[in-house]
Amino acid sequence: MIRLIETATTTLKRETAFKYVGDFGNVHNWDPGVITATKSTEGAPGVGTAYDLVLSFSGRETEMRYVITEHDPGRKIVLEGTGARVHAIDVIEFDDRPGGTQVTYTADLSLTGFSRFFEPLMKSRIAKVGEDGGIGMRRWLNELEVAVQKSV
Repeated sequence: MIRLIETATTTLKRETAFKYVGDFGNVHNWDPGVITATKSTEGAPGVGTAYDLVLSFSGRETEMRYVITEHDPGRKIVLEGTGARVHAIDVIEFDDRPGGTQVTYTADLSLTGFSRFFEPLMKSRIAKVGEDGGIGMRRWLNELEVAVQKSV
């Protein structure tokens, strides 16, 4: 298993940060490894909501489906992702901080099938994907801060 942890601090209120980052349909806005993210179930996000993602990894496109397995509005969302060669558990937590919110994104990834034998070799490449996602999340939260400030 490969564990990726990224954090971002924002001046956005916890509920506002959750509204955007906690909606996994927005992941393509901040994670450069995600080409598209489409909500594939009806209704507001909650346990059982599914998202179909098209990802780019090492110049190849691959698909994954993520399903929300835990949903605590404003605080935490847990998603389970499955793809042809990977299984993922992603946890996004939102904690109050003085002047804003800290967002912590943890992804536990396991390669499956024959690919599992290459997991040790892939660790650094996958870690780079996680770092890029963390940079993108921090950038997008900064852009949202500016947009929210302009609307006030």
